[in-house]
Amino acid sequence: MRLRNKDISNDQPNQTSPAEEGVEYTGDKGPKFGVRYIQMIISAVGTGIITSTTTTFSILLIAMITEGSSINPDVPYYDFNDNLPMLYTVGMATSLALQLFAGHFGKNGPKWYIVGAALLNGLSLGAIPLAAKWLGLGGVIVCRLIQGGAQGGFEPLSICVGGLWIPSEERARLSFAGVGFASLANMLGSILVGIISKSWMGWPWGFYFLAIINMSYTVIWVLFFHNKPETHPTITPEEKRYIQVSLSQQPGKNIPTPWKKIVLSIPVWAIIISLIGTNFSMVYKGSYKTIFLSEIMKFDIQANGIVQAIPTLVACISGIFVSTLCDLTVKRRWLSRLNARRFFQIFGSTVYALCPIIMTFIPAEYNKWAVVMMSIQDVFLIVFIIGGSNINTFEISPVFAGVIHGMATTCASLVALLAPYIYKWVVSDPTNVQEWRLSFFINALITITSGLIYGVMASVKRQNWEGEAEIEVSPNEARRYSITSVEQAIPKL
Repeated sequence: MRLRNKDISNDQPNQTSPAEEGVEYTGDKGPKFGVRYIQMIISAVGTGIITSTTTTFSILLIAMITEGSSINPDVPYYDFNDNLPMLYTVGMATSLALQLFAGHFGKNGPKWYIVGAALLNGLSLGAIPLAAKWLGLGGVIVCRLIQGGAQGGFEPLSICVGGLWIPSEERARLSFAGVGFASLANMLGSILVGIISKSWMGWPWGFYFLAIINMSYTVIWVLFFHNKPETHPTITPEEKRYIQVSLSQQPGKNIPTPWKKIVLSIPVWAIIISLIGTNFSMVYKGSYKTIFLSEIMKFDIQANGIVQAIPTLVACISGIFVSTLCDLTVKRRWLSRLNARRFFQIFGSTVYALCPIIMTFIPAEYNKWAVVMMSIQDVFLIVFIIGGSNINTFEISPVFAGVIHGMATTCASLVALLAPYIYKWVVSDPTNVQEWRLSFFINALITITSGLIYGVMASVKRQNWEGEAEIEVSPNEARRYSITSVEQAIPKL
């Protein structure tokens, strides 16, 4: 159920719309550590495991093609050097097929879709060493296509979890749980696969290790995850009501997806454009950072994994404070909700985009400063992820958050297919720092422009495609009542 303010008189110029600022829930919220936290932790750890299988692939691929990366002389190596861009991005082709519709299927309960995606991801990842041995490049491509489809479906499904479980006043903090665990998993994964690749086991066991972890965690999804508050067996009535009222959930009602209205929505396109810019830069960085650190900063395979892990740890620690700041900025009205989203998106993405350019001016003998710069970059990655357009999805439509995110990631992935060509067209010599600088400048231009466009087009108002009745409530009345009280007062309005 949504609240809509009546007209505000001219002598109240500073009044803000409840539709924009939200109405504070002052009723009983249930236990301090409610089941919503358990559900989000399960989802966050699962997200971390899935994303780590993506981000560590670049380290494992470099080990696959680098003879002598392992101390074991029997570990095989493959001449895939000319096919690196394709291997990095081939999974995007199948991810597009599932990203667009996964959120639609998961909007009323994503559990079993997530289990299926996680199983496919683990199986295809663990099969890569054997596929390379028996089928060569073609076998690896098939595995990457399967893995891409699984990962493409997982991301919007995980957004559905947030749309069903995260109350509006806890969005930044609980959204950071997913980002934080994903970052920690990436950090640990980078360290472990770097160590494993250089050890006697070699790079194949890097794939096996991640696949085993991935497959094992699906048991946790099956046993302990529940689709929504309505169906959770042990949730207290108070916590259930808090979540359902905060998100205007309508238990038992299956609202059809209004595809046309979503596609024509300007706030949706603001989110899509912002994600196109940031995702392009993240894909390029994730795919080629290992090569840059190896060729320009002169880090070896094992050090490469550790070096990439340090900024992630810094970002995780800082994210605790950043997420709290994001929520407080809105709750204490230092900025309106809309201006807060604009600020965090534009400021965060701008600094994130400029850091790689600055890093190209650091000489290899001072490569420790590159770690500092990457740490700053990852901190501001957290800033725009948990304070900007990503959580804006939950604000304009928590019911269809997965659908919107699926559309956004599909568009972003299509544009990100061009990222390898930036490398191919600009970086003809991986040891030429000026070519790297130009490629990072192009990435920065795309990212910063998308952030500015988001600032112009963004909205935080709940959209009207969810089939909800609107209640006429004046701003003063809305602030005087909690959401629960307003609902109880509806018959009297």
